[in-house]
Amino acid sequence: MTDLQRNKVLHFFHVLDRDSNGILEEEDFTLVGDSISDLIGHAKNSSERLSLKVKAYGLFLQVLQDIGKPEATVTPEEWLLFYENHVLVKSNNYILQASEYLFSLFDQDEDGFIDKTEYLDMFKAYDLYSANALKAFDLLDLNGDQKISKQELIKAFSEFFLSSDAGATGNWIFGDWRNDRSMG
Repeated sequence: MTDLQRNKVLHFFHVLDRDSNGILEEEDFTLVGDSISDLIGHAKNSSERLSLKVKAYGLFLQVLQDIGKPEATVTPEEWLLFYENHVLVKSNNYILQASEYLFSLFDQDEDGFIDKTEYLDMFKAYDLYSANALKAFDLLDLNGDQKISKQELIKAFSEFFLSSDAGATGNWIFGDWRNDRSMG
């Protein structure tokens, strides 16, 4: 793992750590489901809200399973080991899984694309600074059609996780990984 990859992977850890306590746990993922539901107006006890929370929690369960950890928490060190032992080794599988996860959460109208509003909602749901969200969207929209396809998202995740090029467009998937910090 290069220093650049390490920094990006830790940035992703901090994006997922919604309560900023330095540990990934169930609440970090269910908070995202609640945030998305609040943004799009799902009622507190609706099945739509519950469905989003289950989707958000699914990635965490998969990481725990891949790590083989009995406790439902992940530290930054464990996250880095997960990256080295699973993402780099089985990159296509994990990148596809992460892309599918993000796509299913943020393609709110289920039209097969993430539009600018849905992408901005992702930044809000993860409590990211939105100052770079439009720039990031434009960089990830490779064909300039004002929407991000599943293939464009997979390419972005591949670059984010695997590229050693600091200027790769996929590095912008969660904003400017070098400077942006969670607002939480």
